[in-house]
Amino acid sequence: MLVVEGRAYIDGRIEPRAIGIEDGTIVAIKKQLRGDPAYRYGDALILPGGIDVHVHFREPGMTHKEDFASGTESAAAGGVTTVVDMPNTNPPVSTPDALRQKLRIASRSAHVDFGLYASPTSGRDVESLREATAFKVYLAETTNAPVIPTFELAGGILAAVAGAGTYMSAHCEDPRLFGKGVATSLEEHHRVRSPRAEASAIAELGKHRGSAPLHIAHVTTQEALQAKPEGATCEVTPHHLLLDATAKLGPRGKVNPPLRSPQERTDLFQAVLDGRVEMFASDHAPHTVEEKSVRFEDAPAGMPGVATILPLMIRYVRRQVLPLERFVSMFSGNPAKLLGVNKGAIEVGRDADLVVVDPRKIQPVTAARCRYKCEWTPFDGAEGTFPTATFVRGELVSQEGELVAERVGRMITRKKP
Repeated sequence: MLVVEGRAYIDGRIEPRAIGIEDGTIVAIKKQLRGDPAYRYGDALILPGGIDVHVHFREPGMTHKEDFASGTESAAAGGVTTVVDMPNTNPPVSTPDALRQKLRIASRSAHVDFGLYASPTSGRDVESLREATAFKVYLAETTNAPVIPTFELAGGILAAVAGAGTYMSAHCEDPRLFGKGVATSLEEHHRVRSPRAEASAIAELGKHRGSAPLHIAHVTTQEALQAKPEGATCEVTPHHLLLDATAKLGPRGKVNPPLRSPQERTDLFQAVLDGRVEMFASDHAPHTVEEKSVRFEDAPAGMPGVATILPLMIRYVRRQVLPLERFVSMFSGNPAKLLGVNKGAIEVGRDADLVVVDPRKIQPVTAARCRYKCEWTPFDGAEGTFPTATFVRGELVSQEGELVAERVGRMITRKKP
């Protein structure tokens, strides 16, 4: 039996515990256990591994930006033990063949567990894509995304998903409400793709929801949250919580939906503290330095982030701004519930996905520490606390940011009701 010891977060409390693991599953939690090997982390925290339901690992078709091996290495370096990859690759995951191709790639490359989104073009496609972890629709143009042109068509996909035993994630912006002209700065981008357009898309999609599980990707404002249909879930990214349209990032800060005003960013953070947002997600969408080193209007939208959810947000836990319970539920517990997987908590019978972190250890965020293939991060130089160790189903995968086990990742499956 493998044993991991430290101050473990269990049932809402931090207690010195030894966690016994066999065949990738937690089999015992005691004050003391004997095991071989035994990893002892003293006063460091042991938390459930993170689950990021929104990443773009760019494979196939755009591997100069990222691939499954590099993306999952970054995930492990940031304490993320499960990722769900978006379908806007080349080709997009809109056919069974494309889904099978991506599954083959991920299965031979992933260093953490993974799920795969499919992008149906109509409700008729859902049945043939049932092997996907979940479904994604894009209601407005963004990088290489197959756009669903009407809310009625999106509603048809939602209706089909209702019987598929999973959920639909939606990129919600209403192009009918985009401003005129081409944005040449972060502040103009915020005005052109306005909060009103985001809230409108959420509200319109809600009219077609029916009984389907609906998840709203990357909400950016209180207005968007107010439009969220009852019973739907949503995610928030650290870049929308910590950066705004006044940031001196130029094209590197260009994302869809955009960075918002300082006040809207502050209000969004308060919504997290108030418990109105279910989970963190990175929307990790890397582009190369060269691709971002162009005029703002020519730059692709997206920034890397899979390795910085925990390092950035744990500092607010340390400062007693963000309760640890809220952080763990948003980083691990609620994403596990959305996916229906046996992860997200340190309990007997759960997958032994663990992240060890010492909040007292602070270091600057760098692209090298994040292991980013794109070689940049919008949070360069920010204060961060990176994991000491990351375990995927009991396998030590990353230690002090260095990969120590390779290709242990598996496709996730939903628990049977």
